[in-house]
Amino acid sequence: MQRSFPYLDSRPSFTAMAAASPDIRNRGLGVVLGQHSMSSQGNLHAQTLFEVKDFAAVVTGGGSGIGLMAAHTLADNGARVYILGRRLDVLQRAAEKYSGGNGGGKIVPISGDFTHTDGIRTLIAEIGKHEPGGINILINNASVTAEDKARQEAHDIDFSNAEAVSKWMVEDGPDAWRQEYAGNIAAHHFFTAAMLPLLNKARQQTHGHSSAIINIASAAGLTKTHSHGQFAYSSTKAAFMHLTKEWAHTFLPLRIRVNCIAPGVFPPFLPDDGLDESQKAKLEKVGHQIPAGRPGKESDIGSAILYLCSRGGTYVNGQILHVDGGILLKTPSTT
Repeated sequence: MQRSFPYLDSRPSFTAMAAASPDIRNRGLGVVLGQHSMSSQGNLHAQTLFEVKDFAAVVTGGGSGIGLMAAHTLADNGARVYILGRRLDVLQRAAEKYSGGNGGGKIVPISGDFTHTDGIRTLIAEIGKHEPGGINILINNASVTAEDKARQEAHDIDFSNAEAVSKWMVEDGPDAWRQEYAGNIAAHHFFTAAMLPLLNKARQQTHGHSSAIINIASAAGLTKTHSHGQFAYSSTKAAFMHLTKEWAHTFLPLRIRVNCIAPGVFPPFLPDDGLDESQKAKLEKVGHQIPAGRPGKESDIGSAILYLCSRGGTYVNGQILHVDGGILLKTPSTT
């Protein structure tokens, strides 16, 4: 069935515009519109293009790792950020340690479980109380990794032995697969669906700016290697990238943009949280294998977040942004 997008369909055709304007007829629509849009924006300063001040954002899994990096970035730039997770102590600690910077933003912890319907309802109600005007930014970052026996044994497998490979592939069992697909795909799908009214409300009140959803996947969802046996995890990340494109198309009439970040290797904690010596050694070893020569850091993920959720990214929709230090340039991928 033909879908109608009123905000697109109502625009005049090139023929009609050319008939009405000799300038368009003689010089071309693209040139004229390009000049018009540049002048109407006022300026191209970074503080204007990537401003998120006074925006309201929700970050799932925002108590640590990439989720907390995203929360810090948004709050440092003046946004009100609600970090979601199951463990209230982790969320509170993350919020208490945040200094606030000079951006005027804040981080607010909200604990809950969005893997089931009742938990989602409770979270949406709580978010709505804090932000009756709606949510501008949703970052779907929370991720589940089941007990990974297969990964632990990957280095000892003789891949020329069918029996050994067969036993290794079923090591974690179907329960691990169900757990990861429930947490990494189904939970985000239903939570995002429940968030749509709040995202739409904010979009209606923020003229000239669409609400933004950013899904955090992984470079593991693009590689053709066996990811040391993380078949369930990597396939959920590939599915999340595809879901990004389906949502982006589905939400076109709502003018809610959906994009995805596929990070490479990032530390599970922020530097000031104190990594132990074994974690530091592991990150340093992995860093040497990355073309950039190091693992990702807070500013790497933060700049990508700002780009996709601010005015500077309003022309980007349904895309996958690889923030991996060049890993996919040397690792066989599906792209």
